[in-house]
Amino acid sequence: EEGRGMAEEFAVLESSLSDAAKSGNIDHVMGLLKDVGKLHHLWQPNAAQAIAIEKAADACLRKAGDQGADKPPEEAAATTSDQPPAEEKLLKGYMVSSVNEWGADQTRILLISDHNIHRVKYNFAKEEVVSWHSTSMKDILRVEYGNFKAAGSSLTTFFWRRDIEDQQGFRIYTASRDGKKSINDVVSEEVVPALQGDDKEAAPATSVKEEFFREYRALLAEDEPWKEEVFMLEVIAAMQAAKQLRGYSFEVRLTKMVKNIPGGVFTMMHNANRRRQHGF
Repeated sequence: EEGRGMAEEFAVLESSLSDAAKSGNIDHVMGLLKDVGKLHHLWQPNAAQAIAIEKAADACLRKAGDQGADKPPEEAAATTSDQPPAEEKLLKGYMVSSVNEWGADQTRILLISDHNIHRVKYNFAKEEVVSWHSTSMKDILRVEYGNFKAAGSSLTTFFWRRDIEDQQGFRIYTASRDGKKSINDVVSEEVVPALQGDDKEAAPATSVKEEFFREYRALLAEDEPWKEEVFMLEVIAAMQAAKQLRGYSFEVRLTKMVKNIPGGVFTMMHNANRRRQHGF
């Protein structure tokens, strides 16, 4: 009954967001996601997180007439494409676990605007933005969300299968690599071709376009795993609203995602001890 109630509640939220987005009422979209009256029990930042999100938005979001030239070098953003000339409006900011090339969880702020998503590294001790990476909504190929399935290719995923398959999250796919190469990427893209040498017949060219993804989960979801699905569905609803507001073409797909842990046991140990690093 609880699961059905949550599904019905999010169906109402999605319907309201969709109606507002299709009519171009961005202020109503922002109001629904802010959920001041707590009608939908959406994610809310604590005091320290709220300050961090506000500072991140001030650093990252394009303002009217802003050409980006006034940004100091230490706050330069890595971006998958040129920023749109229009002013950005923040739909909502979230605290997330961003999964890097080793499979390690990293604490990040995820800002969803009507034009971009911004992944922000923030120093809570110094209360300052360290860096960020921006991806234009028009560069997103698709968004996948749901449960994970442990890959059968390593001992790490075998021994931690249950932990992995209890997780839920989402992946944002783009045609450009978002982050560094994993050890698996290095082996497949550099080591194997080098070992094959020039005497190997070149593989025939294919029309399949290469794609990459960045994976996200609710921040420290291990502490309250029952909240992970709620958080995931809310972020997906926000992405759907952004898509409908500006007519972006990316697909949003519910699926079971195969998960590798390139960093092996060291990554799993890092993830298990990570909550001790947080000061909020």
